[in-house]
Amino acid sequence: MEYVTGVDKQGRIVIPASIREALGLKGGGKASVKLNGAKIVIEPVDEDLQTRVEEWRELTLKLHAEPFVEDVEDSWKWMSREYAERKLGVR
Repeated sequence: MEYVTGVDKQGRIVIPASIREALGLKGGGKASVKLNGAKIVIEPVDEDLQTRVEEWRELTLKLHAEPFVEDVEDSWKWMSREYAERKLGVR
């Protein structure tokens, strides 16, 4: 789909109805506007998704979780050297 539309004195443009319908843009909704080189990219913003992401972010920050780091020495304690060599075909 490609349309030519005007820009008013305040810089507003009208997005044709068929494009709004295809993207699910409704009056009062939000859209992200980005400059990509010489192009303007307009994408609908799912406000429910944005809210869920913010809630998830806040929850994870409150957890103060430490990254999981496994000590290599500890991970091999359960396996004997002979067993590992047999499995690898070294023996």
